[in-house]
Amino acid sequence: MKKQIIGAVVLAVGSAAALAAAAIPAGSVTASAEPVAGIIRQAEAYATADPVAEKGMQEAVRRCMAAAGYDYTPPLSTLAIDLNKDIGYPRLTVEAAKASGYTSTQPRGPGEAAPDSAEGRLFADPAFVGALSGSSDDVAKTGTTGALKGGCHGDAMTRIYGSPENYMLATGVAYNLVLPATLSSSQDPGIAAAVKAWTDCMKETPYPSFANPARAVEAGRAAGGQEEFRIAVTDAVCRDQTGFHKALDAVLDKYLTTRMQELAPQIERVKEIRRAAAANAAALGSASSN
Repeated sequence: MKKQIIGAVVLAVGSAAALAAAAIPAGSVTASAEPVAGIIRQAEAYATADPVAEKGMQEAVRRCMAAAGYDYTPPLSTLAIDLNKDIGYPRLTVEAAKASGYTSTQPRGPGEAAPDSAEGRLFADPAFVGALSGSSDDVAKTGTTGALKGGCHGDAMTRIYGSPENYMLATGVAYNLVLPATLSSSQDPGIAAAVKAWTDCMKETPYPSFANPARAVEAGRAAGGQEEFRIAVTDAVCRDQTGFHKALDAVLDKYLTTRMQELAPQIERVKEIRRAAAANAAALGSASSN
């Protein structure tokens, strides 16, 4: 009988989880004297895996695992890149705060399954893990980043992206290569100025003591319930009134302009890999519907 698991924790599936811990380059990017306004959106798009290709990865793994005797559908990565988050301040709108407190600022996506759950027991089965990701010694590397290249996940990387190396370049490596700009921008005086404007606003509210938005998030999450909503909405209103995230975006634009120029050859290669991967995924979907 096939062992069934749908939407389980990703140990070897999905761009971020499949990549071994990579050394993130230090923040050594200089600010551009002529920043391109809004280039942060291009950078976030570059750092985000192609959704059609990722859907193809999911289907390719499902088919391969079915052939191995497992009824397993890996969860689909829906991670949206927020470079504000990478300098410590995930985006928060007044609408999101009113609707769900600080939920929108928290990590989303599959987490690790509880050991006593069906998913946890399945991932504790060496035969299943071997079928999914192969041997722990079978690793493909691109620079300082590595990914298991065996099992059904390895087959899917090759089938959709052409190779494990292409997969890494178009997913986790692309994200990692943007991070030096965010690390550099976090030291820019514009960030401190944005935080000061926010704290000045908060001093006129019932929550005057938070040093920065991250502390407000911590307090709100710790309080929970209606108090979390009150803190979150107050925080979000001050972010909106002071143009907090616009200010962060403007700072990021300065460093991302430099970084995206440095990465221009790599960006073109990644775009080509993603186009081919999306076409392979579409072809796989067409074949399954015939």
